[in-house]
Amino acid sequence: MPLSPDRRLQVRIAGALVLVVGVNGLVLSVLAWSVRRALSASGRSASIELGLPLTVGTVLLGAVGLVAVQARYGSRTVVSGLDLEELEGDGPRNVAGRVRRLAAQADVPLPSVAVADRADPGCLTVGTQRSPTIVVTRGLLERLDDDELDAALAHEVAHVANRDLPVVTAVAASVAIGDRLLERERLLRRVLGNTVIIALVTGIGIVVFAIPILVIGLACLVVSSVARGLLGTNAIALGLFSKTREYAADRGASQLTGDPAALAAALETLEAERPNRDARLYASATLGIVPRPLLVEEDDGDDDEEHWVERYLPAVSFEGPEDPSGVNRMLVWLYARTVLPARTKVRRALGWRPSTHPTTEARLERLQALERRRRR
Repeated sequence: MPLSPDRRLQVRIAGALVLVVGVNGLVLSVLAWSVRRALSASGRSASIELGLPLTVGTVLLGAVGLVAVQARYGSRTVVSGLDLEELEGDGPRNVAGRVRRLAAQADVPLPSVAVADRADPGCLTVGTQRSPTIVVTRGLLERLDDDELDAALAHEVAHVANRDLPVVTAVAASVAIGDRLLERERLLRRVLGNTVIIALVTGIGIVVFAIPILVIGLACLVVSSVARGLLGTNAIALGLFSKTREYAADRGASQLTGDPAALAAALETLEAERPNRDARLYASATLGIVPRPLLVEEDDGDDDEEHWVERYLPAVSFEGPEDPSGVNRMLVWLYARTVLPARTKVRRALGWRPSTHPTTEARLERLQALERRRRR
């Protein structure tokens, strides 16, 4: 039986869409203001003077266009790091045939199917509403049995039926940009920390490195503010509909397969193998059936990866030289006792984000209730 879009979800998506357009409008407004100020500072003046209604209309039109571009092409940003193999036939375990059957049942556009060469089990849907693509990992195909695989694929087909793909793709694309900015921020933070330590443990280093510390610190502050502001705002947008989105897809999958227990079993399997890490900031986790980041290896560490900049500015120990002077030892001690704890607290506060998925326990309870009603 065809699936109808969830009305409650549609209302929440509309609210999230208004917020996303507003955020893009704000970004465009700040960019336009910055360009205007830069031209004025250079002695040039913008010759175009627009009235308030026309200015607001222009910004709004630009914001809508930007969101439309993100919705159409944002999935390329989200899955750009995955080694995808788009299937021409039915593929392993007849996965394309399963999707074809489920799409016909739901009366939705037929999604293409791509397989990611990843050991982690996961699946997500990317693309546009008219041309969606369901991405499954080889780990998912290996770990789920037939009924569980059908249920997981039905969950993704239900997302297409609920028409939530364009907005969530636009948000996920912004999250991906924020993720990349955070990577730059982490690099700048490491370089800044190394520079400060070098300045503290050397005699006249604080004078020599004063300007580099100021420049790097300002750059780190700007990148951090933009990245965390972007992630925070888009996380709020996701919070408006993400949980309802997953609940609606779970219900839709149960209707398509007639087996809520199979989806519950699939979720339990995926939850049991989920890595112990906070995946809320990763764009690929935003789109997955569970919040599993498909683009991040479990053994990756923020501080273990060496960037080319650090070849010229290697990590410096907080212990200082083997026989530091009393003044330098006191400076390093003060840095370790004051700056580091404060920085950790600030990072934890700025790192808070609402989750993009309901808890697996809550989803299992709803699926169990559906299963009980089915058996009556």
